[in-house]
Amino acid sequence: AAEAACLVDVYMSAYKALQLGRKDGLPLTGKKILVTDGFSPIGQAVVALAKLEGANIYATTSDSNEHEYMSSLGVKCFPFSPSKWLHKVAGLMDIVIDNTCVDSYESSWEAVSSEGMLVCTTGMNSSYNFRRDEFGEGCVGGCADAFGVNVLKYRSKWAAMKAKYLMSNTKFLDLTESITSDPKAYQQQLKYLSFLVESGALVPKIAERIQIEEVPDAHRYLETGKSNGTIVCVPSDKS
Repeated sequence: AAEAACLVDVYMSAYKALQLGRKDGLPLTGKKILVTDGFSPIGQAVVALAKLEGANIYATTSDSNEHEYMSSLGVKCFPFSPSKWLHKVAGLMDIVIDNTCVDSYESSWEAVSSEGMLVCTTGMNSSYNFRRDEFGEGCVGGCADAFGVNVLKYRSKWAAMKAKYLMSNTKFLDLTESITSDPKAYQQQLKYLSFLVESGALVPKIAERIQIEEVPDAHRYLETGKSNGTIVCVPSDKS
């Protein structure tokens, strides 16, 4: 049940992101793929799926522990800050999957080759990392300016609008819209992911299984960005 829950959300998002990034539906063999915040649940899902196709994977990580873990998966790791890695990969990546939006997708866009694709994702990981880089560690609950305007929300919306309508070689992942617009395709893709799990080719990364009463604590832990995998709420064993 926990594995299925991972597939429906996290791994389907990763699969959709790779589908948006690939050119003409061709295999990812030998392609250079950069994932920002590769340690995040969706980041690890992208890595797992891209490795199955023989891609060369790069990822940004926040600390030495994340770096060591991701390196053990065969991923070339860079520090989290774009100033530490952009000069090394500018214009070289076939696909960049941005889970962080630390600079309104600018650095990720510059890393994409002329024939490549930037895929912008949404979700908690993006908002967390945006808060951390732009406003500091103490701003996890959201930030407002002197007039009470939610600066984080405003900047996030502007970044999403820019990615959708103003940036070339860029696509914006919206899993909900994808499901509602083509539910049959979603079902087929979910069957494919289920097949990968059943065959042993894909093992969903589950950080922890929790009960419903543990959700608030789990949510706060997720906001730290340190969860190694997906936290899944499972039905209670109590009758």
